[in-house]
Amino acid sequence: MIRPRLLLLLLAVVPLFLTAQSDSERYGLPRRVMPLEKALIKLNEAGANLSYRPDQLPDLAIRVPGGRRTLDRWLNFLLRDTELSYQRGAAGYLVLLDPNLHSRSFNLYGSVTDARSGERLIGATVQLAGEAVGTHTNEYGFYTLPTPGGRHRLRVTYVGYSPVELEFVLRSDSLLELGLEQNRELPQIIVTANGTVSETGSYLETGTRIGRAEVAQLGGPGGEDDPLQLARLLPGVTSGSDGVGGVFIRGSEAGHNLILLDGVPVYSLSHAGGLLSIFSNQAIRRIDLYKDALPARFGGRIGGVLDVHTRDGNLYQNEFTIGTTLLSTQVAAEGPIQEGESSFLLTGRYFWAGNLLRRFSEEYKFRRGKSGFTDYTVYDLNLKVNQRAGKRGRVYLSVYSGLDDYANLSVQRDTLEPVVSGETVFKHSKVYSRRELVQWGTTVAALRYNHVFNDRTFGNFRLSYSNLATESAFERYDSLTEVKNRDVAGSIYSGHYNSGIRQLGLAFDGQYTMGSNSLLRFGVEAATHRFDPRLASGKVSLETFATAQESLADTVHRPLQVVAYGSQEGRLNNVHYRFGLRTSVWRNDGKSFLSLSPRLLLAGPVSERTDWQLSYDRTVQQVHLLNSFIIGLPSDLWVPSTRSIAPATAQQFSGKLKHRPDAAWSLEGTLYYRRMRNLVSYAEGGQTSMSWLNNLSQGRGRAYGLEMLLQRNRGKLRGWLSYTLARSERRFGREINQGNLFPFRYDRRHALNVLLIYQLGERTTLTGSWRFETGLAYSLSTELVDNFTDPNGPDLPVTNERNGYRLKPNHRLDINLHTILGSKSGRFTHSLDVGLYNAYDRHNPVYYDTRREWTVRDNRLPEETQSYLQIYIAPLLPTLSYQLTISGSGR
Repeated sequence: MIRPRLLLLLLAVVPLFLTAQSDSERYGLPRRVMPLEKALIKLNEAGANLSYRPDQLPDLAIRVPGGRRTLDRWLNFLLRDTELSYQRGAAGYLVLLDPNLHSRSFNLYGSVTDARSGERLIGATVQLAGEAVGTHTNEYGFYTLPTPGGRHRLRVTYVGYSPVELEFVLRSDSLLELGLEQNRELPQIIVTANGTVSETGSYLETGTRIGRAEVAQLGGPGGEDDPLQLARLLPGVTSGSDGVGGVFIRGSEAGHNLILLDGVPVYSLSHAGGLLSIFSNQAIRRIDLYKDALPARFGGRIGGVLDVHTRDGNLYQNEFTIGTTLLSTQVAAEGPIQEGESSFLLTGRYFWAGNLLRRFSEEYKFRRGKSGFTDYTVYDLNLKVNQRAGKRGRVYLSVYSGLDDYANLSVQRDTLEPVVSGETVFKHSKVYSRRELVQWGTTVAALRYNHVFNDRTFGNFRLSYSNLATESAFERYDSLTEVKNRDVAGSIYSGHYNSGIRQLGLAFDGQYTMGSNSLLRFGVEAATHRFDPRLASGKVSLETFATAQESLADTVHRPLQVVAYGSQEGRLNNVHYRFGLRTSVWRNDGKSFLSLSPRLLLAGPVSERTDWQLSYDRTVQQVHLLNSFIIGLPSDLWVPSTRSIAPATAQQFSGKLKHRPDAAWSLEGTLYYRRMRNLVSYAEGGQTSMSWLNNLSQGRGRAYGLEMLLQRNRGKLRGWLSYTLARSERRFGREINQGNLFPFRYDRRHALNVLLIYQLGERTTLTGSWRFETGLAYSLSTELVDNFTDPNGPDLPVTNERNGYRLKPNHRLDINLHTILGSKSGRFTHSLDVGLYNAYDRHNPVYYDTRREWTVRDNRLPEETQSYLQIYIAPLLPTLSYQLTISGSGR
């Protein structure tokens, strides 16, 4: 039996469908903003047959363009941002709630950018407010968010930017470009992607973000803003004294780290031997540091990853920045080529302090009874251009070029006149001569094309070029000459090192969203290399090598590498996972190496405020960096895997717990264990031979430790306290340390770092950082003996154990005051930094130099003695930096 109310409803609705309505009939609406219900009323007044329930209509104001359209076109336009649909009957149209909308799933996709400059924001959070549905933008600023149909509120956040919330109705796959405005609040110092449990997908973002705003507050040597200064304050990241030697991540060597600049491998990241990095803070957008849980797209090294992204340049207004520090002058220019469509960025640094160094060094050496000079030239350039290519693509061209050119000459002459056997006088002339020449240059270029294929698929095509050319030479000459008889005693030793590596690559990286909880990343790459390592040394003058360079050349190697990878990430209940596989084929010297690198990451919540993470990484490295410890100069050689040198491999197991007692504080603890195989090192005395290939030894290593990080990210006082307890050891064949286990040179048993940033005012911060590390493991010799393995080689140091001696602990305090001032018009922005580097003048030893001297005692003939000289880099130094940014008109 039909209920009375239902019968009355049918009687009221059915007559509306008895009258036919023409498909081609047009109805007019005025051009104005009006509520949805009023627009429907006016259509009825114009003769349309429309039925609807007023209580189902949203309170929505619509900007009506005016004109005359068919009823279908008007309804499609008016209902597009609502949860309503319409049905056409025989006598008219019925507007009603879409019964299938909420049961269907669509994809919301697009990019997140800086609203002022158009820069794409990496790692921005895109989340449905109040729901456990969200994602992060990838390294190209792209996101895909599977979303059920219907009305939602979207929240978009990024550190240092004001969050944005917007309400929308999703009825189909939709492209949504989002822009965020910067705010003036103090940004977080370091942001780890798995910092908030409510953000789905954050558990799988395992990199640590280092942004340019955070780096600017820290300061650096001479006032140089250097992102690696901040990276070295993190647990598990160490370096030599004052940065010399590079960056060492969890017991790996500097050559074990993958350094990427806009996706292109970089083979040297240092200026001044490590005191500064090649990354100008004017050029970088952010750096992502990975110590474990490596995504499958990263490979070719067995250590950590530094993924460096440069800025794109402002799409909407011109900006020009000029600045100076106590070491360098910096300039940057950026702006639109075609507003909103294309832009450029050009930055440059020139270290003018090198011009003063020669004059001051000549005076300094003269006061100490020597002749000679020290000269140093450093510069780097960054260029980036980007252009929109259609509605779904963009092309990028980025180029980096940098050079270091160092020369040091020192000659000391003296006379000894001992009286021997009564009144007999023997007159001796002694000469100490040192000559050091080092030059290294890096060039990196990339041509990229990003394309959004559809709502689920994103791709990046990349053509890349990387080149490193290094040359170092040294000569050490000590002599004692009896003036009358011309009897000469002394020694000479010199060496010449060259390292050339060139890489040309073609790659594709893709991303496909499989569903609400599943994402697929995949890619392929092919690369050709050219290695040209050379070395020679002996008890001859340096000119001997300079006139016979062709005889120094070893075989040039041209290996080919092909790589493919894939990974899937998703969630099962409360367990987030990512598993991947990276496959590579390396062919060189007539031999091929096939490598498989599986990766696994599991993570999830223990409770509302505590997370856990477990990861396993297997990595393979087909290129090797050979380090020389005989002299304190960059005499490192990059060499490829060959028939006799297998690729290095590593396996790392890592576990992490992170607890957030409240919104301001977090405490993180990590345990890791890494084992390494097929590590390469010079055999004892092998770095003096002209044939590097026949003087290598392969061995094993292990590294394990505990990392703790206590961090505060809110309030006027922010910062962290980190502590690392670690051990890193090596074992090679009997030709090195008689086959016994020995500590890695940069094994830091204890490392304690403190970083504090205090907000003095809206735009002023005071930063203090202090670091303490166990001293380097060092092979200290008590005497030198003739080189029985190579008569032309240097005298060999006699040591009881390799790296058996510990240098003094390394510690330093840095202070920096950072302030930003702007003009009323907003066109001029001033930035000033004043501080102290190494505030209490700690002389941290880099290495010890062995020197022979002749002395006279009790009127005897001169006796040869050996002394040690501690070499250190940076005493107490003031820091000063000033920058002026001039902005043009724009958004």
